[in-house]
Amino acid sequence: MHKIHGISLGPGDPELITIKGLRILKESDVIFYPGSLLSDGRKESYVLPILKHYGLEESRLQGFFLKMSTNRSKAEETYTETALEVFKAFQQGKKISIVCEGDLSFYASFSYLLEKLHRYSMPVELVPGINSFSLGAAKHQVPLCLQNQKVTILPREESIESIEQALQHHDTLILMKIRSGWNSLREHLLNKNWSYYYCERLGTEKEFITSDISALQDREIPYFSLLIIKR
Repeated sequence: MHKIHGISLGPGDPELITIKGLRILKESDVIFYPGSLLSDGRKESYVLPILKHYGLEESRLQGFFLKMSTNRSKAEETYTETALEVFKAFQQGKKISIVCEGDLSFYASFSYLLEKLHRYSMPVELVPGINSFSLGAAKHQVPLCLQNQKVTILPREESIESIEQALQHHDTLILMKIRSGWNSLREHLLNKNWSYYYCERLGTEKEFITSDISALQDREIPYFSLLIIKR
């Protein structure tokens, strides 16, 4: 029996995958990939174009699609069903990979699926990857930290007070999933004397970065976005 491999694909640029990760994908018989089930019934996947870039046969690609909602019951059903499909393929002796955008241990849907896979006592190996904020810092050519500087990460933050408090004790703050709290934070951030490094859809054709916070005042913030703040 072969190990189940979890493969990190990186933030969006198909070339930002590890050599090991790409080798395993090319050797895999079946590759499970995540996607979103939209309200109108359509399916879309952020990672599918990355997989197609590698020239992988579509017959080897098997999607599992999650409804974007704060209600996790449907997502749990999808993870349970997908883990069962993985187990069936494992019993058939197939080489299986499961992919994830970014790094699969960092705010990744893969972690929920991994919990289900462990229940089947299958051998699993994870291949780490590049986080979006690492690529964001590289794009802006700014260090996240130097010497003894401290970095903190806040997801879906809506409180300017929490951000102020974080920057009292840390030199760099990374705000992830900023769309949900952006309307609450936007005007407050404009009035702060901090350095900003905004990123969206990193590594894709729709990539946009700016260090001018005022340029975001009327911009629609997508899901795949982040903001690095330095005091």
